[in-house]
Amino acid sequence: MDEERRDLEENHIKKKSRIWGLRSWKRHSLILTVSGFLYILAGFIYINTPTTRNREVALKLILQVAPIEFWGTVFIFAGLLAVVSSRWPPFAETWGYMVLTGMSSGWAATYLLGILFFHAPAQNASQVMLWGCLAFMWWAISGLLNPDKTAAVNHERL
Repeated sequence: MDEERRDLEENHIKKKSRIWGLRSWKRHSLILTVSGFLYILAGFIYINTPTTRNREVALKLILQVAPIEFWGTVFIFAGLLAVVSSRWPPFAETWGYMVLTGMSSGWAATYLLGILFFHAPAQNASQVMLWGCLAFMWWAISGLLNPDKTAAVNHERL
């Protein structure tokens, strides 16, 4: 009985340590932190810059759901999630990329729908490609492993 209790306590401690704590700083941490701050900056730009007629036409579909200030706040929140994901939780290194991929692909789709259904200028195709490329890159990067060590050259062999 005492041994079973000890096993239960050890399992509880292991589960708790998987949730609480921080991962060490690695390459994914750097990428997620920098990209998170860029999404936060994009959110502030959407909130603080005046909306132009072209942007209103390009984002007409999504602006029918909520004003641009709301979507700027969503960008800020996504950026904050990416920054948090750079170190926490210890057992999941890449969940922040899901946030960035979803935000980027959703924004690309918004621009595309503006072109297809709301007669937004064709120049917005560049926004579709840009945000779509970002979504692909976040997805692709999430599958890469953090390098464990930096390679060093042994000069004695040369």
